[in-house]
Amino acid sequence: MRVAILVLGIIGSVMALAFGACAGACAGAIGGMGDAIEQGVTETAEESGEELSDEDKAALAELQEGLAEFDAGTDEAASEIGNVAMFASAQGILGLIGSIMAFIALGKGNKATIGGVLILMAVVVSLWAGNFPSIGLSNVLQLIAGILAFVAAPAAAAAAVE
Repeated sequence: MRVAILVLGIIGSVMALAFGACAGACAGAIGGMGDAIEQGVTETAEESGEELSDEDKAALAELQEGLAEFDAGTDEAASEIGNVAMFASAQGILGLIGSIMAFIALGKGNKATIGGVLILMAVVVSLWAGNFPSIGLSNVLQLIAGILAFVAAPAAAAAAVE
């Protein structure tokens, strides 16, 4: 059972870390997108500033105002996705540490209480990821590993090693 805890914990942690890395990359792309678009429009307006009529200047000012709102929206979206990435990475790290601690404790013939608590904390941390309902399969795998860590009999695990 201790090997099952380790395998489930590691697979769940790798999935959570991969999700966190992907969400972090998306947050970075979204955060830079608004700035790049606004900079492009501003440079274009500066280059053709003298050639524009009054109507075009008014339309350009309206466009720049809309882009400022768009930029604020992308910053907010990047912040929320960054929080999801942070919590997914925390889930991966806590789950990995907890499953290794449970594996070692059961191998020595002790209860895996600390490891089980860390694994279950990883599941709870992933649920704090904002509006995102959960990280999915990694939650299920780590939840099963956490329950197994509390249910596993330490004497049987130590006897199986010898």
